[in-house]
Amino acid sequence: MPLKDYQDALTRLQKGLAQAYQDSPQVLNLPGQSVACKVDPDYYLALEPVFTVLMARWAVSFPEAVLETLTHTGNVIVCKPLSTHVIPLSVTWDGQDFEVQAMFLQADFIDRALKLYAGAAQPLPVSELRIRADDRAAVEAFFGPSTPPKGLAYL
Repeated sequence: MPLKDYQDALTRLQKGLAQAYQDSPQVLNLPGQSVACKVDPDYYLALEPVFTVLMARWAVSFPEAVLETLTHTGNVIVCKPLSTHVIPLSVTWDGQDFEVQAMFLQADFIDRALKLYAGAAQPLPVSELRIRADDRAAVEAFFGPSTPPKGLAYL
């Protein structure tokens, strides 16, 4: 059986995300308003399941197909021992803490989408969203052998 080529699906996801960003820039990087915020130069933290559902809408796809594409292309972090892409976390911004169901996306996936299809001159900066330091060990365990977010992602 031949391997599935995810390039067309990935391009549709990136184009859909870029168009959503052009229509409403607050979909990215504004804690409390966005579905995904950059927490360090390498990763965006996205809210699940809303991120997957919106990506499916923007790319005219199904949430399962979005997740399959992001997983098989290495753009979402999956905890191998638990076989999940979702981790419950405490996050903070503006002095308030919130409990969220999160997924981590490679920053390159979003930054490239904005550059190629939304005309962004440079990647978005790290947002004000921070992961509570109490959850750092859980995040590092979730990432396993992959490089976890850097210290600036935590407060």
